[in-house]
Amino acid sequence: MDSRIFLAIIAVIVAVSGIFLNSPFLLSMLALAALTLIVTTGLNLLLGFTGQISLGHAGFVALGAYMSALLAIKFSINPWLSIFIATILSSLIGAIIGYPTLKLKSHYLAMATLAIGEVINILIMGTVSITGGPQGLTAIPMLSIFGFTFDDDRKFYFFAWFTALSLLLVSINLTKSRFGRALQAIKSKEIAAEAFGINVHMYKVIIFTLSVSYASLAGGLFAFYIGFISPFSFGILNSIEYVVMVVIGGMGSFFGVLFSTIILSILPNIFSGLKEFWPIADGFLLVFAMMFLPDGLKKLFSWIKQ
Repeated sequence: MDSRIFLAIIAVIVAVSGIFLNSPFLLSMLALAALTLIVTTGLNLLLGFTGQISLGHAGFVALGAYMSALLAIKFSINPWLSIFIATILSSLIGAIIGYPTLKLKSHYLAMATLAIGEVINILIMGTVSITGGPQGLTAIPMLSIFGFTFDDDRKFYFFAWFTALSLLLVSINLTKSRFGRALQAIKSKEIAAEAFGINVHMYKVIIFTLSVSYASLAGGLFAFYIGFISPFSFGILNSIEYVVMVVIGGMGSFFGVLFSTIILSILPNIFSGLKEFWPIADGFLLVFAMMFLPDGLKKLFSWIKQ
């Protein structure tokens, strides 16, 4: 089956679910899963199509969330414009950081991205007069357009999933293009890709920047949906959770990652009493996947022509 047809089927399921679900809790949980999907879709482009790992992606989600919120609160900029500016600025920061960092390989790259995420988190914690520090930011306005305000969970559910599935479609089309084939060549064999004239380092920087823009956008939408953000929502455990979702879903498999993101976003909320132990479960899942399911759920969706 063509991936676009399958994506259309998913869109119909999402729409029907949004109409018939009456639980604000479920709608909110699924809306947050959609925002997480935006992050994991971007991370899947980086990890699944170039083989580059990032253990600091929650830091870029935080950048998008805080910059968007601060622009709206401190400078009274329209929330939509705030998200746009924050995404552009985060992307520029990602490109600047990525240019030297992506020359590293293997565990050195993992350590560098881990450090970047932690530095961002520490800066947010330390700049109390600007970010509120550990207390976080409050009174973040709601999103609205032409008088229509996303003031309940159902409205935001539809918007979040429309955005997530649109970006998923963009990503699928990107990987089918000449650019996407170059990315896969880089993942398969960097030396061979360079021999064919592909600027490997520049491609890595571009896809890292795109991945950062996805994370920043998700962070901005999260801030205006929840109305409150704090550094504790963007720590290293969140970064690891994003990686686990991509690995379990199957690196390079958009629909596998979609499925794993939904499941792994929902489970901690269902078993809320065990939420503090969920990072341990993430660790076990990651080890299990690496040992017994190195392709994750990719084979389950192999019938979809991605």
